[in-house]
Parts: sequence; C-alpha cells; structure tokens
Amino acid sequence: MLLLLAVCATPALAAPHARTTQASRIHPWVEGVDPGLENSLFGATYRALPEHNVLKIYAFAAGGYESAGIRFSARVPHEGRDLTSEEIAHEAAILIRTAFNDYPDVEEVDVWGTIPVNLHQLKTIENTVFSVSATRDVFTQLERQPAMSDEAFVDAFGRVWFAPQVPR
Repeated sequence: MLLLLAVCATPALAAPHARTTQASRIHPWVEGVDPGLENSLFGATYRALPEHNVLKIYAFAAGGYESAGIRFSARVPHEGRDLTSEEIAHEAAILIRTAFNDYPDVEEVDVWGTIPVNLHQLKTIENTVFSVSATRDVFTQLERQPAMSDEAFVDAFGRVWFAPQVPR
C-alpha cells in the first residue's frame, strides 16, 4: 500500500513545466502566449500588407502545436474608406500565406477584420466585419492547386464570415 501511495504522489511532485507540457500534449487547447512569435509574426505581416493594416497578433504555443490570431483594419488608414469584400479577401490571403509560409510550426491561423467605431456614437456597435479560420492542412492542399483568386482561396477554408455592411 505504501508503494502505491508513493507512485500516485509522484506526478504531483513533478516540476510544474513537466506537468504543463504533458497537459498540453493531452489537451491542445491548454495554450501559452508566445510573445516572441507574436513580435516576429507582426513584423512579417506588417511588411507584407500594402496598407499596413495589421493591428494585433496573438500567438500561442502548446507543446508542439502553435496557432495565431491576426486582427487587421478593414478600413484604409488615413482615408476613412472601408475595404470591399474583394480587398478584405486579398489582405486575408496575404496574412494567411505569410503566416504559414514563414512559420512552419503554425498549424492554425484565425484572421479577422475590424472597422473602428467612433466614440461619439455612444452606443455598442459590432466592429468585426470579417473572419476566417485557416488550417495548415487545407493551406497545403490549396498551395498544390493552380493559381486561384484571393476570394476563392479564403473561401476554401470553409469558415468565412462577412458582415452584411461590407461593400460587395
């Protein structure tokens, strides 16, 4: 009986990092923010977009499974003009390709576009107007196909949302 208690108590005495790594392998949703990846991916995506619309990068590492979230502005800076659905798809395609091509350990990228809301409106307005979740598996399949439009590329991920107010 004493031996059994010692064996059962051993995992509780393990180093915290060892427990976290093991938990991450079992549960990939147990993630840790990766500031180094966030900064690097921000630099790469910021340079890749012609309008430099990248607002924020979120990057996570979970024991060999890395994912990222990229938020960009769906409004052209210094113009006050909102992007059309075609322009949004173009920017999303650039962001997805940059993330997967430049960061081979990233397995999933969520991209969403937002439009700033003026504070003087004094009401709650949903400012997310676009989102897509891209996986490396689908990306790899798409990269083997002949050239396709940015809209077809983004649509191929199957989880695309455009707000009704986005110009078409």
